[in-house]
Amino acid sequence: MTTPIGLGLILLLGLSTFRPQAAPAQKLRVAYTAFAGTFTILWVGKDAGLYQKYGADMELLYIGSSTKSVQALLGGDIDIVYSAAGAVVDANLAGADLVMVGCQYDTGQTSFFTTAPLASIGDLKGKAVGVTRFGAFSDFVARHVLKKHRLQPIKDVALLQVGGTQEIIAAMQKNLVQGGSISLPLTLSARKLGFRELMTTETIALPFDYGCFIVKSSYLKTRREELKKVLRATIAAYDVAIQDPAFAKRAIGKYTRTTDGETLDATYKENVKDYALRIPYVSLAGLTSILEFRAETVAEAKKLALEKMFDNSLLQEIQKEMTK
Repeated sequence: MTTPIGLGLILLLGLSTFRPQAAPAQKLRVAYTAFAGTFTILWVGKDAGLYQKYGADMELLYIGSSTKSVQALLGGDIDIVYSAAGAVVDANLAGADLVMVGCQYDTGQTSFFTTAPLASIGDLKGKAVGVTRFGAFSDFVARHVLKKHRLQPIKDVALLQVGGTQEIIAAMQKNLVQGGSISLPLTLSARKLGFRELMTTETIALPFDYGCFIVKSSYLKTRREELKKVLRATIAAYDVAIQDPAFAKRAIGKYTRTTDGETLDATYKENVKDYALRIPYVSLAGLTSILEFRAETVAEAKKLALEKMFDNSLLQEIQKEMTK
């Protein structure tokens, strides 16, 4: 005969047997597109275990261009692309429906160098500036700098595609071009070669969204909570990077395979301390700047609806949680 106590134990055990178990976090496949300092916060979050801690089981994958990573996103091979806002503009121009839910930076980080004989941007008139390729960040910066100094790209100053930033430096050494946009860590090499650093990130002052979390609109609708976990972890990663520079520099060194102390210090300063955003809202000014740049060569870009290309509501909800 079962006693009341025994019956209670049986019922308790039975209930515990059928208690629903928490579903394991679904792995999020996140692609980043370069071994550059602009990915520092993402790397810190991964190496510090913060994405796992906040419930986002992140698999970090390297795909060497924004075009290829967007193709993988559209094909369903990855869930999130971490890249520049220009990738969203270009994909949506081609008929995609992508959206950004956060961007770590709202200012384009680079310096503009000229060969030693040129003492001002105005001296570039009648000469040539090197860009990696038309439509790339270096092209964007070159056009912005020239217009800022009342020079017309192409008409007043030739723009030559050379393939890469290393190639811009090589072309300047050969005097094939007399200027160009050069970013860390190659700014250190450009200075040592004696090129003139006429403008820095601060004086170029280019609104530009990058370090952006890019997803399909359908994914945003169905996976809001997972994306909020990613964003919470990213904010925590920023805090770790600020509070523990040594850890952040180790992450930079690991992913960029850099051991040079000067390079690590400069990369950390610019990509974390100076320009990273703690709450990584998408900047309307940065997105507008990119859209206007694209519209110069692709008229259809003017028809894209800005408000459909970003959604800051997840971060707004998170910020409300943080203030309670």
